[in-house]
Amino acid sequence: MKKLFLVLLFTFPFNLFSKEIIHIGRSPKALVLGDAYTARADDEYTLFYNPAALGRNGGIEITPLNPQFGITNALDEVDRFKDFPSSDPAAIADRLLGFPVYLQAGVFPGLKMATFGFNLFAQTRTSFLLQNATHPIIDLDYRVDRGFVAGFALNFGSGGKKQMGNRTSVGISIKHSQREGIDGEFDLFGTDLLAKITSNTSSIDDLRNSIGWSKGKAWGVDLGFEQAFNTGMSEFSWGVSILDVGGTNFRRVSGNAVIPEQEMYVNAGGNWKQSLGPFAYSLSFDLAPLNIYMPFARRFRTGLEIELPFISLLGGYSEGFISYGAELRLWPFKILAGFYSAEAGVDFKEFESKRAVIQLNLLDVDIDL
Repeated sequence: MKKLFLVLLFTFPFNLFSKEIIHIGRSPKALVLGDAYTARADDEYTLFYNPAALGRNGGIEITPLNPQFGITNALDEVDRFKDFPSSDPAAIADRLLGFPVYLQAGVFPGLKMATFGFNLFAQTRTSFLLQNATHPIIDLDYRVDRGFVAGFALNFGSGGKKQMGNRTSVGISIKHSQREGIDGEFDLFGTDLLAKITSNTSSIDDLRNSIGWSKGKAWGVDLGFEQAFNTGMSEFSWGVSILDVGGTNFRRVSGNAVIPEQEMYVNAGGNWKQSLGPFAYSLSFDLAPLNIYMPFARRFRTGLEIELPFISLLGGYSEGFISYGAELRLWPFKILAGFYSAEAGVDFKEFESKRAVIQLNLLDVDIDL
């Protein structure tokens, strides 16, 4: 395992720094579990974490409707919004200073059939952070992603979803995505932003183009490895994934600005799961991403699920922040709700972006073969 980590670290160069780690698709359940999912990835988001995890699938899983929503969790910031100013830009900026704002909505219908998987995806995501009290700067990231991903895994040995034994899996997935959006920093009271807005903006399209909107298309590749040891009642697995190998660069088809690249991320993790009749629990951990220069404490993620009939209790720790939530299962629907935080800055616990997430699954089908 150590040799594999060293090979990955020397094969793939480190990016210089990172702010928030942004992926095309994230599982709401994983986010509440600290996003420690590389060696687990057992829901409809498998292909967004580790294509090799398809190797444990032994039947047919269909997830036709699974809308998810994310929003800033402002429950601890109620005083900030009392008597909120409506017309004074300076006062509004003062209230929002250092407060990360986040909005997200998406749908990721999927199919897993034996060791093959396929997902459609459509997601809109907006985050901004106002910084610097003396010279306010807005750090804005707005993106809309649409496309599909398909992948498969090749198994060596036994030990599938419910089989005893040892299994080694390698996986690959290919995705096509269309991205549009804006990514940049804007001087809130500077003349440059005002000039962009007021010059040559006869329509909404002109306005968004003037502040850096662009649209493009790209193909990307993900690779994965997983090894599992199954004794029937318990299983330990560990894995490594390389998401967006080499970085996914978008070919611009509209607009003039550079489209935000989907960075390559190398992730590693482990998962221990044990079933005790109607009760089960799962403990997972990740070190992710390994190829981005950042404080080590930001890489560590762990999650715990306690599974009971009809309901699961979820908790996690990621980048120094606690997450928690619950999942209710009453077919034909399943609902998950929880709270988590993401690092919106560069250093460890620099800017905590508190968020709430909810997901509704309808008419899921899971058939063991």
